[in-house]
Amino acid sequence: MLAVNVLPDAGGLRELEAFWRSRGGGDVVFAEDTRREALTAFQIRVAGTKVIVDRKGRVAFRETSVMSYEKLRSAAEQAL
Repeated sequence: MLAVNVLPDAGGLRELEAFWRSRGGGDVVFAEDTRREALTAFQIRVAGTKVIVDRKGRVAFRETSVMSYEKLRSAAEQAL
């Protein structure tokens, strides 16, 4: 799983990783989109948006509300 911080002004990667771990999140690679390319490519309008891309590069899942790690993991498993 890749977590991309698209709002670097809101905090750095260490803060993002600490938050993820505090919520019981599993293994994740963290990256930062300083040029905001992901915002454009995935049409992200709300902070906290979760996007899962399938093996063919299509958006298989999108959610803007708060959700548990288990639900997010299930959505990822279904997409892959």
